[in-house]
Amino acid sequence: MSRFDRNICLFGAEGQERLRRSHVAVVGVGGLGSHVVQQLALLGVGALSVVDGEQISTSNKNRYIGVREDDPIPGTYKVDVASRMVRNIDSSIEVCKIPDGLISVDAFSAVRKADYVFGCLDNDGPRFVLNDVATAYAKPYLDLASDVVEGSFGGRLVFKTRAPGCLFCFGEFDQNEIRTFLEGPEDRLNREAAYGIDRAHLDQAGPSVVSVNGTIASLAVTEFMIACTGLGEPKQFINYRGEKALCAERIFATKLGCPYCGQWNSGDRADTDRYLRATFADA
Repeated sequence: MSRFDRNICLFGAEGQERLRRSHVAVVGVGGLGSHVVQQLALLGVGALSVVDGEQISTSNKNRYIGVREDDPIPGTYKVDVASRMVRNIDSSIEVCKIPDGLISVDAFSAVRKADYVFGCLDNDGPRFVLNDVATAYAKPYLDLASDVVEGSFGGRLVFKTRAPGCLFCFGEFDQNEIRTFLEGPEDRLNREAAYGIDRAHLDQAGPSVVSVNGTIASLAVTEFMIACTGLGEPKQFINYRGEKALCAERIFATKLGCPYCGQWNSGDRADTDRYLRATFADA
């Protein structure tokens, strides 16, 4: 009996083979991304690139899948935890670890080589860049976000494929976060001098709970499975509201002339390397 027989009962041997041939990049392997990595390994994908430049902290241990009690803090990179978890599930899966942030040569290369991309990021700045790069190189892109505020908890996923409709179309970008992320060091210093230290530089972590993250990750991995195996047509936008026990597809009219949907498969012509040039010029 094959370890994947129960998968094959749902989407067939050819679907399982498609999973094994797939190379998936997961950008951000924290509270959401660690769930995604675990489930992709259990599904049987053939290759994973995991991108994250951060180390785990003590407060991460309430929700990061694969973290051990004796993992040293500081000193344990999130990509090492993710790679170890995959190795323990299925050592035949090829794992490429990129202990760096999204705006790096290796991270951009991983996105361009992947068949599918998962974005599990906390901020709309890098989310905006990842949406841009994935779209330019025609990579189906699943963007995950959890949301826990007083009286409400849940999240959403957006699946950008060739079809019209993306994070920009759906109004999911915070322009202030993007502007702050992309500004140069001189602009940052001027802003902080005028308005004080930016919240991003302070320890302002909000609520984050393992089960909520796991629900969003499971929804996203299910849509990936549907698309990759040919089981059906994946949903573009799914909302989850935990306090209402509600999970529903969200329908939007896409923006005509969207600059991001319009650059699907434009490749090098989109010049997404401009983000790298700007970052290295500021260094």
